[in-house]
Amino acid sequence: MLRETTTENGSVRGIPAADPRITAFKGIPFAAPPTGDLRWRAPQPAANWEGTRDCSRFAPVSIQETPGKSGGFYDREWHVDPDIPMSEDCLYLNIWTPARSREEKLPVMVWIFGGGMTCGYPSEMEFDGERIARRGVILVSVNYRLNAFGFLAHPELTKEAGAHGEIGTNFGLLDQQAGIRWVKRNIAAFGGDPDNITVFGQSAGGRSTWIQVTSPTNAGLFGKAIIQSAVLDSGFAVYPALPDAEQEGTAFLNSLGVRTIAEARALPARTILDAASACRPFRWGPVIDGQFLPESPVTAFANHRENDVLLMAGNTADEVRGLRPARTAEDFLKKMPAVYGEDWPEFNRLTRIKTNADLLQYYQSPAFNAFEIGNHFAAQKRLEHSDKPFYLYRFNPDIPGDDAGSFHSSDLWFVFETLAKCWRPFRGVHYDLARRMCNYWTNFARTGDPNGPDHDGNMMPDWQPVGPNAMNIMMLGEEQYLKREVPDPVMAFEMARLDRKK
Repeated sequence: MLRETTTENGSVRGIPAADPRITAFKGIPFAAPPTGDLRWRAPQPAANWEGTRDCSRFAPVSIQETPGKSGGFYDREWHVDPDIPMSEDCLYLNIWTPARSREEKLPVMVWIFGGGMTCGYPSEMEFDGERIARRGVILVSVNYRLNAFGFLAHPELTKEAGAHGEIGTNFGLLDQQAGIRWVKRNIAAFGGDPDNITVFGQSAGGRSTWIQVTSPTNAGLFGKAIIQSAVLDSGFAVYPALPDAEQEGTAFLNSLGVRTIAEARALPARTILDAASACRPFRWGPVIDGQFLPESPVTAFANHRENDVLLMAGNTADEVRGLRPARTAEDFLKKMPAVYGEDWPEFNRLTRIKTNADLLQYYQSPAFNAFEIGNHFAAQKRLEHSDKPFYLYRFNPDIPGDDAGSFHSSDLWFVFETLAKCWRPFRGVHYDLARRMCNYWTNFARTGDPNGPDHDGNMMPDWQPVGPNAMNIMMLGEEQYLKREVPDPVMAFEMARLDRKK
């Protein structure tokens, strides 16, 4: 097995996974530590090292609120270790490879985790890459900066970045890009094919994947992408312009009691995090910076300016079940006229949303699934100028537990086939679905077509791409198609609204 190899910065030694046919290399630096003067700088090259680096442990996670202490919904799913090491020095990636030698040229999948751009980490237990690697595909998970560390904008940063020929915000997204570029340069040393890279992510990781797909600076970097449960619509996924984000950044420094970036860089990381967590008005997320992200992904798709990559996208059927209490619905109901703008009267006429109860009920209908609307819009726009296949899915099994339903992120256990790590009483039917989903995902990474045989040699249910006359949605759970030939009135309204953004 390929237990040792050499990267551009030095030699690394991995460890056998639970399956000894797989080697795991954990905590490989792909960029310099973003600390000191490199706090709020685009990722810089990693330093070389002497000897062989021990890659048997995960690196510290990005600075964020302590996992497992909030009592939130996901604390019992995977944020279970409040003692997990955490540091600003966090730009590391992990590799699971089944290769026996450097010459194998295996397909590569690069995972971008979710967490609302404020939390999350690649060492979450559901992201174990062993089952993907057992299918002859290399899995790479990339860490990136979060919250204020990853997405602060400020006039000083913009000026400083210009002097360096860099971008002065979106550091978390630039970290992801740096990780993908590192994979492009180095994955051959792990038996991978640098010309067969698939980027995939879920929630904020899926939103990041939409952005990586549409960033003009990524042309030719990777050939395929999978987007899981990520909103394309800029009406719901906010993308402030750089001047607006700079104003918020200036207010954030004021909240820290400092006036300059140099003073802010001298503050302890915990001070930055506490202020970032307390200042809820600040949006820690992507900024339209004019270079890496010149426009929102929905605008890029509306104008056919996305990169030429093969695409798969989908969502869970119950994205918001159990996660939208009445208070949240009340707050959002107040915001909806502003979100929809001049389209609000027509939307309100079609949906007849008047009360919180109406909104909660509508949230649970596929017609309002903002994730699905964006996926369908991207597929429709791709069909207008390309004959390359675009695959859609909806994940809809009944997830066991006291919060039944295919809730947001419940698909992660299935994609990585790590159900055995979960507390939920999954049954045989769930394990069968997880096996097939991991097959579909790795088949797509290998060839651009998810179809193929199951482990018993029989062909899995045929997954057809979107066609000119129907949105062919693979129902992962029921395994039957929803062929939406004519959108329902609300879906048609939403698609037309997105199209006007161009």
